[in-house]
Amino acid sequence: MDTLALGAALSLGATVFAVGLAVALGGGSSIQIRTRLEGALSGQGPVEVSPVDPLRRIQSAAGIYQIIISGAWLERIDRSLRLADSQLKPIDFLAIRVAMAGLGFAVPYLFVGGVLGLLIAVAAALFGYQAPQIWLHRREQSRAKKLEDQLPEALTMISNSLKAGFGLLQSLDLAAEQLEHPVATELGQTVHETNVGSSIDKAFLDLSERCDSYDLDLVVTAVLVQRASGGNLAEILSTVAETMRERVRIRNEIVTLTAQQKLTGIVIGLLPVGVGLLFLVASPEYISPLFTETIGKVMLGGAVVLESVGIMVIQRILDIDV
Repeated sequence: MDTLALGAALSLGATVFAVGLAVALGGGSSIQIRTRLEGALSGQGPVEVSPVDPLRRIQSAAGIYQIIISGAWLERIDRSLRLADSQLKPIDFLAIRVAMAGLGFAVPYLFVGGVLGLLIAVAAALFGYQAPQIWLHRREQSRAKKLEDQLPEALTMISNSLKAGFGLLQSLDLAAEQLEHPVATELGQTVHETNVGSSIDKAFLDLSERCDSYDLDLVVTAVLVQRASGGNLAEILSTVAETMRERVRIRNEIVTLTAQQKLTGIVIGLLPVGVGLLFLVASPEYISPLFTETIGKVMLGGAVVLESVGIMVIQRILDIDV
């Protein structure tokens, strides 16, 4: 059997194994939770699941992942999934990445074959493995941007409530009822933590840790400093809200001014690829040495590396923090 064909078969097997194991890990816990909820709703109190062996099998299966993956990595992925408003678990997310990498490697090689198929398969496997991470990062950025856009309105509402005579927790609760997700969810969670016994300082620190937002850190710092040293909290929040509005205005202006440069970077980055595809269609014999000769492959690999470095440099130049 061809070595590359064996590798493709193994990648498919790893894909099926990862997906099946993730389903098994999620299924057992969902059965346990559903059984306990049914007992609570029937008025009989929580009901323990009698079969113990399935739970043991699930724990032993989870241990397979824990041998390969560190707990810190799983915690980091779990936090990223929560910040992205995703219902996936870290194991599910890992299974998706492995599945997409396995399919990305197997499909191009089985249908294309040869050295070209191998190159496409490796590139597709890398892209398939990173695609869920890119999706997760974009979801995190989208949620963070929405939260930062909602903060000035939330602070203004809280400040007006404080001026009207409401307490801090009452103002937070009022803002949580009238605003939308995600700021409403986070403020509501903060009020809930104080209602179940947490101190206000601890609840605000947890809020800052959950959201991982620079603007929200400013708000939390302002509230904690005011509680420690005194002052007019309503005026402080109004000032912070005005500062945030100014930062949003400057940020939008920078996006407008750098839009043309970003488009130029995209065009320059795609230009070599477009020219290569054009020669591949119009004159295949002219560009074929890049894929058949050793020096051509070396030059092609160097071009890919330099192209990637150029794209990263352009992104770093245009990434202006406000």
